[in-house]
Amino acid sequence: MSFHVSQETDSLTRLQVQPAVSGKRAADQSLPPNFSTEPGINLTLLQYWAAIRRHTWHVAIFVAVTLLCTTIIVLRIPKQYESTAVIRIDPSLPVNVVSNQVGNSGGVNMGAQLATDEKEIVSPAVISPVILNLGLWKQPANDSSAEVPSSLVSKIAGGIKVNQVRGTYLLNVSYRSTSPGQAAAVANALAEQFIEHEYQTRNSALLSLTQYMREQIKELGQRMRESQLALNAFERDNNIINPDNISSQLTQQLSSLQQELGQEQSEQRSLEANLALAKEGNVDALVVSDRGSALAPLLQAKQQAEMEFASLASRYGPGNYLYQQQQRKLAKIEKAIHNEQDHVTAQIEAQARAEAVQVGLTAKQLADVQSQLNNFNRKSVQFSILKHKADSNKGIYDDLLKQLDAADVSAGYHSTAMRIVNAASPNHMPVYPRVKLTLLFAFLFAGTLGVVGAVAASGMDRTLRDPKAISSTLGINLLGSLPQVQDEKELKSLMTPLAHHENGMRSPFAESILRIRSTLLLGASDGPVRSVAVISSQPGEGKTIIAANVAAALAALGKRTVLVDGDLRRPQLHRVLDLSNRVGLTSVLQSQANLNEVLLPGPTERLMVLPAGPTSTDAREMIAGRISALVEELKAQFDMVVIDTPPILGFADGLNIATAADTSLLVVRAGTTPREYVQLLIDQLHQVRAGLAGIVLNGVTADMNRHYYYYHDGYRSYYSQKNGDRDA
Repeated sequence: MSFHVSQETDSLTRLQVQPAVSGKRAADQSLPPNFSTEPGINLTLLQYWAAIRRHTWHVAIFVAVTLLCTTIIVLRIPKQYESTAVIRIDPSLPVNVVSNQVGNSGGVNMGAQLATDEKEIVSPAVISPVILNLGLWKQPANDSSAEVPSSLVSKIAGGIKVNQVRGTYLLNVSYRSTSPGQAAAVANALAEQFIEHEYQTRNSALLSLTQYMREQIKELGQRMRESQLALNAFERDNNIINPDNISSQLTQQLSSLQQELGQEQSEQRSLEANLALAKEGNVDALVVSDRGSALAPLLQAKQQAEMEFASLASRYGPGNYLYQQQQRKLAKIEKAIHNEQDHVTAQIEAQARAEAVQVGLTAKQLADVQSQLNNFNRKSVQFSILKHKADSNKGIYDDLLKQLDAADVSAGYHSTAMRIVNAASPNHMPVYPRVKLTLLFAFLFAGTLGVVGAVAASGMDRTLRDPKAISSTLGINLLGSLPQVQDEKELKSLMTPLAHHENGMRSPFAESILRIRSTLLLGASDGPVRSVAVISSQPGEGKTIIAANVAAALAALGKRTVLVDGDLRRPQLHRVLDLSNRVGLTSVLQSQANLNEVLLPGPTERLMVLPAGPTSTDAREMIAGRISALVEELKAQFDMVVIDTPPILGFADGLNIATAADTSLLVVRAGTTPREYVQLLIDQLHQVRAGLAGIVLNGVTADMNRHYYYYHDGYRSYYSQKNGDRDA
């Protein structure tokens, strides 16, 4: 016992030198030394990897079963052998003799040609003769016209594969069969029958085409003669020798008349403008016109006379002889100007009428030429139609004659544009099934499906499993995680002296409890912790055994500790510690006994136990009013108070106890408790302002957190080396 206390004291001393453990650090305390938690690490990928690692054996079994089933199926599939015959299609030979095209120079798409040949090889027209020639189906003796069953044709077609060798004019004709000899025979027969079928089809088409062309030539010759006679008659009747020359002459004459008419119309508009000014009496406008030259000297004389008259009028009166003489002179000049103005107006009017007559004549001549040109254009169009029809009929007639000659030659010509360049030979290496490739594909498919299934199963799992994900998921610190333990002796290892343990070493479960104790005492930021409620959301979380071990760990540290069984509905603490439950907490709450009378000594030093006592409905109702006072009374007598509580969800007792305690430890069963329950419990604690130190994840297995066991394996190895050095 002295060694254990010394060891725990040293551990606590080392922890006190360091800062308080944060939630994230507590969550990551079980990682191996070489594991990085830098921000650059993608946590989602780590969660995926954890899910895959957790289901490693399931994935491995699924892959193994898939491979086994695939192997059995593949080995039971009959082996198939493939043989290939190679056909060359020579583009340098005539492929369309009817249109006189040689090779591919006439625009024939060889890619489309080869694709057509591929489809033709697998057609019933090629496959049926092959079946009959190779004796794959016997025709009934009494029915020589019976056709090969379509089911057999489809079966043979299913084994045929035709493909073009890229960049060449070669076609590979392959056939698969369970017999190597039959595969080669069918491939060669298909190639030969395809070439023969191509020749027969082409030859039959040519013979039919020549007969059709002969009939068409007769009809076309008659149409050609009729169109030529119609053209000659039209030329003779309309005197059309050179239509282009006549059209050019008429167009030139029409252009000249249009220009002349424009000039005359311009002159006419000018005369009409001068005439209008003359009729208005505008002498100045007549002077600047080409007809007003005679008015200029008269106007100058009038101006001179007016000046002289004005001079005389200023000196003499109207009765003066000189005044009257000058007045008569001025009147005579004005009369001459008026007479000349009338004369010029008459000249302009006569010239305007003459110009109007000339414009009318020119316009009439222009209309006549336009009419002639329009009539000629209509005749020219009709002439062009007749000439085009005659030339077209003659061209078609000549072309058909040439094609008929070529068809006559090709009808008896066996084309060598297709030939077999490599006959198929039996291949004794099976091509199907491809065992190695199939097993590899099955392995990859099963592995991928297994990994996806593992990730999907993990995504649908609403429980808390991974200790590292507690803080990020719920926002609550993880005080520690406890391994899944089935051995009752290991569960109670903290309640027995250390010297009784194997090699003087605590179990992994006990070491985890000690770490939880240290984190609980050193991680509090609101002051010292004197009372702790161990709570859970539902039954079966393991809070009773954890409460007992935490109390024992606190007592081992030298603290006077009392362990209280606050679960008055289904008390279990007295059974775990093998104590009497005749009196207890219910007795104190009902004032049937005082506190010192019901306290019992625990399994270790400095540890006292307060059992639940007899089950009582009245006590459960009184716990809300008296639990706070009772906790304060226990804190006055002991250094630490640890209280086991009933499940929080569904019962008010546990929530009342958690409110009365300084803080709470929330126990969660890994892989069992839904995270929604835990979140609901945390929300209830926040509503009543109850303290929560953190979460204890109970029942962690290796598939949930491998690094947790890495720590304990390393710790056990450290103890083994230490003991070995001591023995040495």
